[in-house]
Amino acid sequence: MAGNRWNELLGRTYLVFAGILLVAMAILGRVVHTQVFQGDKWRSMADSLYVRTVAVEAEMGNILSEDGAILATSTVLYELRMDMKSSAMADADFQANVDSLGYYLSTVIDGSLSPGAWAARLRKARANGERYHLIARRVHQNQLNQVKQFPLFRLGKYKGGLIVLDHQVRSRPFGDLARRTIGHSRTGQGSYGLEGKYLNEIQGEKGFRLMQHLPGNVRIPVHDLSEIAPKPGNDLLTTLDMGMQDMAHHALTRALQDHEAESGVAVVMEVKTGKIRAMVNLDRNGDRFTEQYNHAIGSAVEPGSVFKLASAMVLLEDGHVEADDKVDLEKGRVAFFDRIMEDAHPHGLDTVTFQEAFEMSSNVGIAKLVQRYYGAQPQAFVEHLAQLGLSSPVGIDLEGEAEPMIKHPSMGRRMWSGVTLPWMSMGYEMKVTPIQLLALYAAVANDGRMMRPMLVTEVQRNGQPVRQFHPRVLSRRIASRSTIRTVQEMLEGVVERGTARNGRTSHYRFAGKTGTARIQDKKTEHVTYRSSFVGYFPVEDPLYACIVMINGAARQGYYGSEVALPVFRRIADYCFSSRMEMFPEWEGKALAGKQGLTVPGWEAGYREDFRKLCRESDVRCEHASDSDWTVTQAGPEETLVLNNRFCPEGQVPNVVGMGLRDALYVLENAGLKVDPFGIGKVRRQTVAAGTHARGQYVRIYLE
Repeated sequence: MAGNRWNELLGRTYLVFAGILLVAMAILGRVVHTQVFQGDKWRSMADSLYVRTVAVEAEMGNILSEDGAILATSTVLYELRMDMKSSAMADADFQANVDSLGYYLSTVIDGSLSPGAWAARLRKARANGERYHLIARRVHQNQLNQVKQFPLFRLGKYKGGLIVLDHQVRSRPFGDLARRTIGHSRTGQGSYGLEGKYLNEIQGEKGFRLMQHLPGNVRIPVHDLSEIAPKPGNDLLTTLDMGMQDMAHHALTRALQDHEAESGVAVVMEVKTGKIRAMVNLDRNGDRFTEQYNHAIGSAVEPGSVFKLASAMVLLEDGHVEADDKVDLEKGRVAFFDRIMEDAHPHGLDTVTFQEAFEMSSNVGIAKLVQRYYGAQPQAFVEHLAQLGLSSPVGIDLEGEAEPMIKHPSMGRRMWSGVTLPWMSMGYEMKVTPIQLLALYAAVANDGRMMRPMLVTEVQRNGQPVRQFHPRVLSRRIASRSTIRTVQEMLEGVVERGTARNGRTSHYRFAGKTGTARIQDKKTEHVTYRSSFVGYFPVEDPLYACIVMINGAARQGYYGSEVALPVFRRIADYCFSSRMEMFPEWEGKALAGKQGLTVPGWEAGYREDFRKLCRESDVRCEHASDSDWTVTQAGPEETLVLNNRFCPEGQVPNVVGMGLRDALYVLENAGLKVDPFGIGKVRRQTVAAGTHARGQYVRIYLE
């Protein structure tokens, strides 16, 4: 009985197991059938249903120069791909057009592949069923317009299988000019310059579009247009003048090359507003010099003798000395505790005035006076430097401004010794940035009012201001009127009689101070020099202040007067040759006996036009020109003199004085892009004459 019961249970177990096995085999068979025989169908259906919304980059706003020239802008580049399994692409259409398509792709897109190679590549991609086959990257809009008319592609998006993906790319029409100042921003790579500082203003708002997701992380746009369009960013109007920037860049580059230096800085600032008109930062990069770091704001350094202006102001303001007080130079050599201080050049002089000591940049003279009056209370000297704005950053509208390092006696013996004060008085044992020094000299030129250096004046949208930034006063008066007037005369004396006298010019007057700092590497004991000049011009009514600082000059001298001063002069010369505000207006010379008729002095144009004008006006014309282009000068005895105005090939021509027609002809023939502004004669151009012509954007101002 028990055995029968056991057999019955065992039979039922086998029956259940057989049933489960049959069901499992049926399921497995169905899976195999679905995968093998219906796989393409279901995968295609899954592909077509897997759609997501993804972000679309917004167009970043433009960064503009003070006259509206584009310094940085967003352009769209396209990536072209093909969906070889597009359901609408008929095989007959593909085969009929693939050879012709290969010819156009080879001719227009990528000539490294022959037409036959292109056709073979496309056939292979179709045979493999590629959904995202790469055709080209970084295609411009005009190329895309051509591509859409190629055989097969002209049949439409689905029949032709063309996939177009757009990417925002940041471009800079002026190349390396002001690259570190204009800046850059990219996710994961850090931001710097104006683009980094004002990223929230210029980045815009992202849009959204539907994308079809395919295996292999392939994404294909469902529609050509965004579902939610991105909102472009605002534009940034800067204070930069690209004509001045270009001249400063090339003048500094030339000096770095001539002196085989390592790096250099040149900054030009408006005295009365603090607006930065040019900011150049160059570092050696092999055989070239490129913008790699913004030393003007980010590098605090020992400045050397250009700091003596601050020491002189403290002495004068505290009433310890007058310009004509005497100081014993001890023939240029003196001991401070256990260290010997020497003047840069042997001179054998003993007693001179304070002003003469400053003009000749005597280390001994300045240091002895500072030690005499502040040796017992050095904190008074240091705290007065803070009143000159030297102990804190100037607050320029860029990230990364370095903190100055002005030692204080309270720092203890590790930082302060018996020789700290005399060495600090001549620009050692302390560190400041070039932009700080420039702000100080500009304040002296501005009769004591210190302005904050600034680079941005406006945030714009569609040419209309959204936010405006106005000049900001850091200190209404950094010193008394008498002190300011005295140091102004001392700075003028440096150029007239002192260390900068080799830079004098008869065309205009400027003031400033040379500096040469000796830098010794503590580990290798290798010695290099930092050559500087800081000044302003014109002396009568200062418009611009400029600092030039060059590091590591190894050839043709290393003193500030030899290395940095010539760069300052080239920049100042450019301003005087290209800016009419530097000069009184030219007045025509009245001709006796011809009522109301004047000879046009210092105008430029086509030679034959002037000759014709003279004939019709019965004016004597004297030919001193054998060029097609001429500049006029009012000569003696009712004569118009025609002088040469050369326009060398490959260089930006000088069009100042020309009418609009002639200026456009000359500039466009040189391959330049021209934007005229105003009515009358050209009074200023934004790219300096003589600059290498490489298709730059030139704005000309007519009055």
